[in-house]
Amino acid sequence: MPEEIYNSNIKNTRRPLFLTILCVLTFIGSIAGIIINTKGFVNAKEEVERISSGKAKTQLRNLVTKSDGTIERVTIGNLNVENYQKYCIGCIVSYILCLVGTVLMFRLKRTGFYSFTLGTFFNLITHFLLFGDNFASMGLSILAALAGFIFVILFGLNLKWMDEA
Repeated sequence: MPEEIYNSNIKNTRRPLFLTILCVLTFIGSIAGIIINTKGFVNAKEEVERISSGKAKTQLRNLVTKSDGTIERVTIGNLNVENYQKYCIGCIVSYILCLVGTVLMFRLKRTGFYSFTLGTFFNLITHFLLFGDNFASMGLSILAALAGFIFVILFGLNLKWMDEA
C-alpha cells in the first residue's frame, strides 16, 4: 500500500474563472502595448508629425471647445521626437511591469498585483513628466490608464485568492 504524504504548507487553491479571464485579457493587452509602443519608438518622427498636424485619427482629438462654441486646437509645446521616444520607452516599461504582474497573479502571487498597479500608474507618470497635465493631449494614454484603473479594481477584488509570499 503506497504512503500518502500531506504537506500542510502547500495551499491547494483553485484559481477563480474571473481571475483567469482578467489575467488573459491583461496579458494580451500588455503584449499589444509593448508592440505598439515599440513601433511608436521606431517611427517616432512620423508619429510626432502626425500628432502635431492634427491628423491623428487614432488619438483623442487634440481639440478643445471654447465657451463661444468654436473649436481650438491644443498644441503640445514640448512634443518632439526625443520626448516621444522617452514616452514610448516609459510605456514599454509600464507594460512590462503589467505583464510581469499578470504572470504573477496568474500564479496566485499577491506581489503581481503590486507590480501591475505600479505599471498602471507608471504610464500616467511618464506622460505627466514629459508632456504636462494637459488632458486633451493625452490621447490613448488616458484611455489606457482608465482601463488600467478598472483592472486594478477588478484584480483588487480577487486579492483574497492570492498568496502573500
